[in-house]
Amino acid sequence: MTRATRIRHHLMRAAAAACAALGTIGAIGLGLQATSATARAEEGQRQCQAGIENYITETPWTNTLFNVEALHEQSTGKGVTVAIIDSGVSVDNPHLVDAIVEGTSYVPDDDSHGKQDVYNHGTIVAGIIGARRINGSSLVGIAPDAKIMPIRVFEALRQENGQTTGGPDMFTIAEGIRYAVDHGADVINISMSDTHDVPVVKEAVAYADDHGTLVVASAGNRLTSSSTVDGMRYPAAYPQVVGVSAVTNELLSTEDAIHGTQVDVVAPGANVASTIPSGIDCAFSDGSSTSYATAFVSGQAALIAERYPDETPAQWKQRILATANRAHPDERDDEYGWGVIDPIASLNVALSDDIRGPSAEGGAARLQADQTTERVTLVPLHDPNALAKRIVMLMTIATVVICATAWLYSLRRRDNADSTQA
Repeated sequence: MTRATRIRHHLMRAAAAACAALGTIGAIGLGLQATSATARAEEGQRQCQAGIENYITETPWTNTLFNVEALHEQSTGKGVTVAIIDSGVSVDNPHLVDAIVEGTSYVPDDDSHGKQDVYNHGTIVAGIIGARRINGSSLVGIAPDAKIMPIRVFEALRQENGQTTGGPDMFTIAEGIRYAVDHGADVINISMSDTHDVPVVKEAVAYADDHGTLVVASAGNRLTSSSTVDGMRYPAAYPQVVGVSAVTNELLSTEDAIHGTQVDVVAPGANVASTIPSGIDCAFSDGSSTSYATAFVSGQAALIAERYPDETPAQWKQRILATANRAHPDERDDEYGWGVIDPIASLNVALSDDIRGPSAEGGAARLQADQTTERVTLVPLHDPNALAKRIVMLMTIATVVICATAWLYSLRRRDNADSTQA
């Protein structure tokens, strides 16, 4: 065997080994994300087990997104009451002990006045809005001094024969809206939606608006809806309501979110930190993403209501929509509405007629010329495994090139051999 032949022989063996390793490398690359996701899920499950006291110590990504330290120097929601029409709110979480005021319950044989939650949903929403700071936890609500009024309209959702049951009817939600208004709520959070335009709900929303209360509602979730098709959802679609959809920490629409003309703005709805019963913090994925996003906007509304108590609900809504971050100031779409909410900017606008974007009663809004507070720069958080995945991808590409080169070289040798034999 000549030296050139030996070199070719070793190259072929190396190429064959590389090609054999290709499947392994691909498997590692595919497994990287799965393993990481599994680890996060297992950690989240451990962290969310009822009865295990555990506090989130890392800064939630939403705190960074909205620069809550600077935000809370301007407003904390003090003196504002946010009614939460939901599954109730647990009073045994230390973040919420001082936040909850008297509410009511429409659940039969329940005298908890809304201060009970076996489903967790209402307590999660409450924490996003008004969780108080406590030692050992980095969790804090978007409006940490707002009061929470729990209005319990259902106990728990259940899956029966492929159908979701146990939820509230729209008539009960309408009653809850009127109760909240009559008992002093400034903002009403409804992290629920329905495909039906029910007159009593429409009338209740108008009643709230007439009495100075802003309603914020979910634009719809696929996983908890009887219809997964994009389209109108109520009460989010009513003109007095702020309709909210959800985005991930990459500021992309969550898979769970319903889209349509009812979407006014979007807010975080994935990997969100909040409270659950049993006195612990928890991190949630996007299973009820617009529910969580709605809570962020209700918290923002509470901040605005403290800062501008003499404005109308329409003007509060205008601040939220006009200051949302979007690529094109004059355009909205059914997926993101007018953009990602910007609480700091919404506190620092002067109502005027020369804004680009949504118009509303009371004029439009623009940043004050003498305002020194900078708007939030929204920076999406990227996949922590991105570098490793890129390395795997490059290794895979290199291996494919080696395999292809070896294969072509083999074909060329075979053709030469055939020519010689001929």
